[in-house]
Amino acid sequence: MANLALTKDDSGTIGFVVACVFAGAIDVQELRSWADHVLIASDGCPAYVTELSTFDRPLFHIYQVIGFVPSSGLTDSERVALVGIGAARGRELFEPVPTKEQALAALAAQGRVLTRFHATFPFIRFEHDDIA
Repeated sequence: MANLALTKDDSGTIGFVVACVFAGAIDVQELRSWADHVLIASDGCPAYVTELSTFDRPLFHIYQVIGFVPSSGLTDSERVALVGIGAARGRELFEPVPTKEQALAALAAQGRVLTRFHATFPFIRFEHDDIA
């Protein structure tokens, strides 16, 4: 498994995962699956990854579990693209902004977000030929 950025000083991977949860690109069960995947595929990881594998608290508690607020390094457009992934997966958008059309357009324009999503969550497959 590629070098994962899971620490406070290098938090790009966990920041991306958290951004995916909050954007609706993944759900809490998929967050748990990601944690299980990391635990199996990596030689060592922070203790919070084990806690995430059984996470069942309200989502705002995720930062308590992690122990810091990670940074994803995503731009605003890339964050909208994450909402687009959720929309492409048939998930209902909770906020009126962005619209489904705006989110899918951002996803189409930000192809690297979809590539990063597939690399981070190799166990999640969905049809996206119309947006990629």
